[in-house]
Amino acid sequence: MARIGIYGGTFNPIHNGHLCLAKAAQLQMSLDEVWWIPSGNPPHKEDGILGRIPRFEMCELAIRSESGMIVKDFELRRSGECYSYELMEWLALEYPEHSFFFIMGEDSLNLFPKWVRPRRIARLADLVVAVRSTDDAKQQLEKTAEKIREKYDARVHLLQMEDVPIASTELRAMAREGKDISPYVPEPVWKYIQCHKLYQEAAYADMDIAKMTDRLSDRLKPGRFRHTIGVMDTAANLAMRYCMPMDKLRIAGLLHDCAKCYDNKELLSRCKKYGHVVTKAEKRAPHLLHAKVGAYLAEHEYRVKDEDILRAIRVHTTGAPDMDMTSQILFVADYIEPNRNRAVRLEEIRQVAYMDLDVCTLMILE
Repeated sequence: MARIGIYGGTFNPIHNGHLCLAKAAQLQMSLDEVWWIPSGNPPHKEDGILGRIPRFEMCELAIRSESGMIVKDFELRRSGECYSYELMEWLALEYPEHSFFFIMGEDSLNLFPKWVRPRRIARLADLVVAVRSTDDAKQQLEKTAEKIREKYDARVHLLQMEDVPIASTELRAMAREGKDISPYVPEPVWKYIQCHKLYQEAAYADMDIAKMTDRLSDRLKPGRFRHTIGVMDTAANLAMRYCMPMDKLRIAGLLHDCAKCYDNKELLSRCKKYGHVVTKAEKRAPHLLHAKVGAYLAEHEYRVKDEDILRAIRVHTTGAPDMDMTSQILFVADYIEPNRNRAVRLEEIRQVAYMDLDVCTLMILE
C-alpha cells in the first residue's frame, strides 16, 4: 500500500506556488508519490485556458527533476466535463491498494460544499489543504475545515507552508502583456511558454486569410499558387502537432512565396529600393531574394505585424542559425508539402517531420 497525493487542476500555467504546495503535502503527509493530474475539460472553465497537451507538457517539464512526483494522463483523453468525484471513484477502483490524499488550495476548501458530490470525494480521500501564512487566515480556515469534517465526515489536514502570492490568472495577464514571468514559474516552463508563444495576443494581420488568398491567386502562377496552399495547410498541420498557433503558421505559409511573382531583375531592384543588403551568394542566385522581398511585402502590403511570421518568411528558403519554431515549421512545410515530388529524401523527411522537428530541420539542411 502506498500513500498517494492527488493534485488536480488546470495548471494554466503551472507555477512555483503549485510546486510549493505539492512539496509541502509530500513532506508533511509522508506521501510516497504525488500524482499531478492536469484536467481535461474542467466544468468551470478559466478565461484563456490552453489545450490539454501544452498544459500536460508544462507539468512534465516542471516536475521532471522532483523525486516522487509523476504527471498522469488520466484526464488527457476524456471527453465531456471532468469532475473530481469521478476521478476519485475511478482511482479507487483501479488502485484499491493505495490510500489517497486530495491536495487543494485554501480557496478550494472554501468552495468544497459547492462541488459536485463532495461527500464521495471525502469518503475516498483525505483532504490536504494549503494554509496562508497569516494568523487570521489560519483561524478562518480551521473553522471551515471543522465544518467540512462535521458535514461530510471528512479527514481534513491543514498544511503549514509559506504563502506564494501569485496566481495563474495573473501570470496569463502578464504573459499577454509581454512581461517576464520567469521568477514565478520553473525555468523549463518559462522556456516552453516562450517557445510556443503561449498566452500572447494575436498580432497576425489586419487582412484576413480569405482576402490574402484571393490576392495571391491573382498574382501567382497556378503551379506556384498550388504550392502556396500546400505549404499553408502543411504548416497548419505541423502547428497542431507541435502546439503552436495554427492561424499564425497558416499566414506564414500563405505569404512565404508572395514575392515569387517577380523575376530576378525585379527582386534585385526591390531590394535596393527597400534598403536590403544583397550578399554575394544572393547576387549569384537572385531568386533567393524572394524571401527578403516577401517579408517586406507581408509587412507593408498584407499588413502582417507579427515579427515571428516576418522572420520565418525571410529565412524560409535558406534557414538560419537559432530558428524559432515558427521559422522551423515554415522551413519544413515548404520542403514537404504534398505537391513536392522531387526533393531529396522526401518520404523519409515527411515522416520525421511529425516525430522530431529539430532532426527534420537538420535533415533538410544537410
